[in-house]
Amino acid sequence: MKNIRDPLYGFITVNEMELSIISAPAVQRLRRVAHLGLSDAVYPSATHSRFEHSLGVMHLAGELAESLSLPEETIQAYKIAGLLHDAGHSPFSHALEEVIEDRLGFKHERQSERIIRELEDLYAPDAEFVIDIIHGNTKYDIVAGDIDADRLDYLQRDSRRTGFRNSSVDVRTIVKFAQTHNEGIVFDKKAVQAIEDMFSARLRMMKTIAGHHATCIAEAMLRQAVNDFLDDSSYTAEDVLTWDDYQLHTRLLEHEGQENMPENVAEKLYTRIANRNLYKRALYVNENSIGRKTLSEIASEYDNATSIEEQIATKADINPQYVIVDLPSLPDGESTDVHIMMPDRAQDFSDISPTPSHLVDVQWRNTTLGVYSPQSDVDAVRAAAEDYFQL
Repeated sequence: MKNIRDPLYGFITVNEMELSIISAPAVQRLRRVAHLGLSDAVYPSATHSRFEHSLGVMHLAGELAESLSLPEETIQAYKIAGLLHDAGHSPFSHALEEVIEDRLGFKHERQSERIIRELEDLYAPDAEFVIDIIHGNTKYDIVAGDIDADRLDYLQRDSRRTGFRNSSVDVRTIVKFAQTHNEGIVFDKKAVQAIEDMFSARLRMMKTIAGHHATCIAEAMLRQAVNDFLDDSSYTAEDVLTWDDYQLHTRLLEHEGQENMPENVAEKLYTRIANRNLYKRALYVNENSIGRKTLSEIASEYDNATSIEEQIATKADINPQYVIVDLPSLPDGESTDVHIMMPDRAQDFSDISPTPSHLVDVQWRNTTLGVYSPQSDVDAVRAAAEDYFQL
């Protein structure tokens, strides 16, 4: 056994099997993958990694499974799934997920599957069962559910590292009052307040961290920089998927520092990100400014950001490289799959609390159409973008 100190849980105890997985290079890579992507451009202390998050998810997955009184071998499988659920994340975490999916046709979970299979000699549980766990294809959604070890850890960890102490989550209560019912997880009614607080914390985090305009701009610039890099080099998206933040950082700076590239060229997007010289909002609208119907129409009618950038740049009489269009991605509107055990029967959490519906509203408020450019071009680009989108 080995004890690993953690700021949230004091010590995380790992056995020899878990330690052998933790020591694998594919898992150690996560030390160098930022959990919140480029959010440290806004919150300088948000530099925690996917590695520490994965350790936390492993720990909470074990506690949840124990609370459900599952067999020891099943608990071990859930803990390993928690440890490896993010092993396939690309550099800068979710910031590049769109690039990877567009170029490879799959999300990071597919890469996690590969790593789980590659490491199967290090652990006893069946690899396919572990994969089913990370996809939420088992009876108990301990790692991939609406209330799971993944979410319970990152809500605590992200709030601590960004300074939002009012977004704390009562994990002890939620874990203690988890129980099995009809081959699924339900929560005793005593946990309702803690669950409402958890969803409220998630609302605040979505709004203030993931939805912060500077983070959105930095990540849009990163996606464009990586796409330009892949188009101009011999590297592929498969290569990027195996790198960490440091490796991609170095290669992007090397690419933008080539001798044949003019000093003032706009393509040096990543250099600007590294120096926090971000583009500004020329156009940044959501349902409050243009209405949900118009936002939905834009999301459904426009899908080629590159073509739009070229047309806006032509209208503004500037180089297309000085325009980045960040098209809206609409909320999926799925219901919350959380059940509360009341004295007479299990009920949907949404029948007891209005909090899940508020979550959908916040997702809509965070859905934006953004058009970004250097400060010097903001006015021209704003006029051209408003004309293009007929706003």
